[in-house]
Amino acid sequence: MRSKTRHGVHSPFVYRFLDQCLYREADKILFEIPEEQRRKLKNDQTALEYTDPGAGSKKQKQKTSQGDIRTRVRDIARNSLQNPRYCRFFYRMMDYFGCRNVLEMGTSFGITTSYMGLAGDHIKIDTIEGAQPVADIAENFFSDQGFTNINLYRGNFDQILKKAVSGKKYDLIFMDGNHNGEKTLDYFQKLTKHITEQGVIIVDDIRWSESMYEAWKSIKLHQNVTLSIDLFRMGMVFFDKRLTKEEFAIRF
Repeated sequence: MRSKTRHGVHSPFVYRFLDQCLYREADKILFEIPEEQRRKLKNDQTALEYTDPGAGSKKQKQKTSQGDIRTRVRDIARNSLQNPRYCRFFYRMMDYFGCRNVLEMGTSFGITTSYMGLAGDHIKIDTIEGAQPVADIAENFFSDQGFTNINLYRGNFDQILKKAVSGKKYDLIFMDGNHNGEKTLDYFQKLTKHITEQGVIIVDDIRWSESMYEAWKSIKLHQNVTLSIDLFRMGMVFFDKRLTKEEFAIRF
């Protein structure tokens, strides 16, 4: 594994990606709508109660006597929403990789989803959220802002994933929402059948727990993976057979 800045990377593919996508910022004025929504959510005291769809934030969970999650909108927003810097990175990837079809596992309130959706109406995004009241908020946001290129699926990943991806191939898949390492590895193995030849799968929170990091190490070694980039928070794996089998670790 190589831990480098872009200037120490000798792979032309990785260098171009770092220089033209990872570190290239877009005008932040483009993202006023999702960031205004983020601000509202972080101050929203509305109580939410729902069945836990999978391992999530370590900070926000309180359980009812029936085992359901009891929390507030602002607690989820403050602890679980993707950092704006990473959201802008996802926006840039839509253009850099020429994405047309995207799968997001873990919609949350739809902030990251909307960043990707803003990259163009030609990009079709399937996104899955297991917590019903959280999905309600995301769906209302998409509707209010006129997003017609986002298709929201509701339900536990185990129940809905097969239906959501049936007959489809994706240019980019973002795996978030369930932080159980064994489950993550299982989903990844299933999704390798639904990634395009030059596609990328991104796994969030690879250092969230020991099991997640073990899953990430297994993912990098998958027979179809040709190149991996460890960004420390998230990991990226590529399937392009023209690439040399290499592993990179890049601070972002």
